[in-house]
Amino acid sequence: MEFIENNSSLLLVFFLMMLGAFIIGFLSGKSSIDTVTAPVVDKDNYKASIVTNTISKTKNNTTVTDATDMNRVEIADISEPGKIRAMKTRERAGRLSQEVKAEMANKTIDFSNIGTGDKSQADDFKKIVGIGSFVEEKLNTIGIYNYSQLAQMTDADINAITKVIEFFPGRIHRDDWKGQAKDLMKIDQKNTEV
Repeated sequence: MEFIENNSSLLLVFFLMMLGAFIIGFLSGKSSIDTVTAPVVDKDNYKASIVTNTISKTKNNTTVTDATDMNRVEIADISEPGKIRAMKTRERAGRLSQEVKAEMANKTIDFSNIGTGDKSQADDFKKIVGIGSFVEEKLNTIGIYNYSQLAQMTDADINAITKVIEFFPGRIHRDDWKGQAKDLMKIDQKNTEV
């Protein structure tokens, strides 16, 4: 209570300012008339013309006055579904989608050199130091499933794979994926011979 008594003149000025802002907003919003410019398509000639629609807002309904109401065409009348499709290129987090990564891999990685992998006989890449389940999933997404593919990589393939799976540059060389894959292939061959 003491605060109100000491600052009554300040509170009165603040109240009057807020009341003035409310009245200005109320009066300017009450008589709103919007002008909308929309393309209207002539159904016979498929020519688009610009028409200015005036929308006056009332309490319960919206009235639209159109200069060319007779030429009005519904979008469903002129559009044919299925002709144009958007391609998903990025996920929500801004990362490339799986489809785009696979397409990039086919364009940049020389699969004639490293070979094509067999998804049904995929090797466990998590045995290679530097490859976890996340990186293994990325490699599988671009079509690399087997140790033999990693063992046959060239430097150009390594650079392309690094870009496509968005991995740390130089990390594949440092961790020697190629050498580790060769060693794991030898181990697998020994196990199958026994």
